[in-house]
Amino acid sequence: MNSLLEVRNINCRYDDQVIIEDLSFMVGQHQIVSLLGPSGCGKTTALRAIAGLENIYAGQILLDDKILSTSASLLPPEQRHIGMVFQDYALFPHLSVSRNIAFGLHGRDKAETAEIVQQLLTLVHLEKHADKYPHQLSGGQQQRVALARALAPDPKLLLMDEPFSNLDSEMRKNLSREVREILIARKISAILVTHDQDEAFTVADETGVMLEGSLQQWGTAEQLMENPANDFIARFIGQSSS
Repeated sequence: MNSLLEVRNINCRYDDQVIIEDLSFMVGQHQIVSLLGPSGCGKTTALRAIAGLENIYAGQILLDDKILSTSASLLPPEQRHIGMVFQDYALFPHLSVSRNIAFGLHGRDKAETAEIVQQLLTLVHLEKHADKYPHQLSGGQQQRVALARALAPDPKLLLMDEPFSNLDSEMRKNLSREVREILIARKISAILVTHDQDEAFTVADETGVMLEGSLQQWGTAEQLMENPANDFIARFIGQSSS
């Protein structure tokens, strides 16, 4: 599989506190992966570093063989061709669903923008809600708008930071399956950050399990469940499964 994203031995820190140490992994073209682990393990920091929202103090991050981040350089987030879906959705309350989705489509004419918005409304099943405002939508519908807005500029890579955590368990299950189907349909590579093993295994082709800033194991759901690399992974996944 050809790699799209390469994270090479990156370190991240806040002041003197090391958050991520020697983290490496790859994401292939059209591949969906997840970073799984407990709170404070460094997974969100890794995602923010890939997005260009955090500096790295060692290593490299590359997308399509183009260097995005080193210890000495940082390509601005808006130049990375990377989309991001945040935990709190980050929708603009004063804009309608359609205008939220269209927000990132700078430089497009009105006809092209309208066509893209309509395609995405159909994709996320919100055609009847185009003129509503975020406060008029359910949590699941708001998350669909956030996903559509992130997909609108046709990013090379989509990053999702705990995107289902504000939803009830049944909605999380349904939406996680739906998001995977949407990403596959759009042929979008993606990274999901989550503390929930069920979400990780539902959405992702492969998962990296993190603890205290380090990658403990990388593999498919079957590999992680059947051949955990250490006691932490066995306990963490076992607890999630119970």
